[in-house]
Formats: sequence, C-alpha cells, structure tokens
Amino acid sequence: MMKFGYFDDKNKEYVAITPCTPIKWCNYVGTLGFGGLVDSNGGILLCKGDPALNRITKYIAQLPNSEFKGSTIYLKVTDASGKQEIFSPFFTPTLKPLDKFENHTGLSYTRIVSEAFGVRCEVTFFVPSDDEVLLQDIRVTNISGQELHIDVVPVIEFTHFDALKQLLNADWVPQTMTLKAHQDGEHTVLEQYAFMKRDYAVNLVTADRPVTSFDGDRAQFLGEYGYGSWLRLKH
Repeated sequence: MMKFGYFDDKNKEYVAITPCTPIKWCNYVGTLGFGGLVDSNGGILLCKGDPALNRITKYIAQLPNSEFKGSTIYLKVTDASGKQEIFSPFFTPTLKPLDKFENHTGLSYTRIVSEAFGVRCEVTFFVPSDDEVLLQDIRVTNISGQELHIDVVPVIEFTHFDALKQLLNADWVPQTMTLKAHQDGEHTVLEQYAFMKRDYAVNLVTADRPVTSFDGDRAQFLGEYGYGSWLRLKH
C-alpha cells in the first residue's frame, strides 16, 4: 500500500498518489439504504438498498481498469490560440498523463485531486446522511497563468435495476430503459427509469449550474459506432 500512497492520520485518510494501482481502491459512501462504491478512478456503483435488485449506475468490475465504470468526467481545455486538450481528471478513460493525482479515501467520502494542462480539478463524492442523493462537488481552477476556456463534461451511465438481467439479457434490457429531460427553472433535469418502475422508482441527475448541452444516448455521445470515445467532444 505504501508504494502507491500514504496514510494521512490527521485527516483519517488513505491518499493514493497514482491513478494506476493493481486493483481499484474503493470506498463506500452512504448508508445501507442508499449509497455505493466510489473507486480510485471516479467510477461509481450506486444502488438503493439491495445492490442486486436496485442498481442505479452501470459498474462492471470485470472491465479493464482503463475503462470508466458507471461515471467519469471529461475536461476540454482551449487556450487563446484555439489549441485544445481533452482529458479526464480521473485518468480513465483518456489515459493522458496527469501532473498530479491524489485519491483521498476518507470516512464516507472520496476526494480526487488532479492537475494537468494548466488546470486543477478537485471532486468530492459523498452522500448526505438525511437524503438519498449522491453529490459530486466539482471545483475547477485555472492555474496556467493564461486565459483558458474550460468545458466540464460529467458522465453518468445508468443501468437496469436488476444487475443479473443487465448482464444476461442484452436484447430485452435496453428496450425497457427510458430517459427524459425537463427544465426546472434554469436547470436541466434528466430522468431515468425502467418502464415497469416509472411510477415509483425514478433516478434523477442534474447540476447546480445551467448546462449548455447534454446527450442521453451512449452511442451518439461516443460517436463513430462507439469507437469515437472522448474524441466525440471535439465536434
């Protein structure tokens, strides 16, 4: 463990200083009623109650470590000359080297701090004790000393609520999934649910800042028949 990080006794944290560890360093956030795992590359396995029957995000542990699992964030940085860099502050899935990386595993929270391309990003994951919601506190700072335009692109991949069916029934499961968007004042709210639970189990994702755009179709977001990945963000 000490090869990949250190213990911060004062803050009661284990701090990993590299995004490339032999296995994902996971932390549980939330309660037995609502919560889940946040891994060292920002992946999220979120569920309400029974993780086998009430999954919210699509976390497949058997995927390669280079893939994002359930959640990630992309940053698109454009300088005054128009030059762009697209990377993830969590390292996956862009795999672009970071100047600094820290994964702080605390008591019921995870905080990931990274720096690259003149940008510092700090993301804290936690579940309030009195609410069934996972919060991501995202703080992005320009440390380059020059003007930058920074686009923040959070990604959440929802899943079918039945974890086994999600893995075994590739034809039927996608047909049950629904995603809707509506405006609540200046904010866009995305609603996701399986049609058989639309009246009592709806997942929501939103932000406290207005969004310029959103995508609800994974194939369209990735582009190039799924081979485009983050390069889709260039268009």
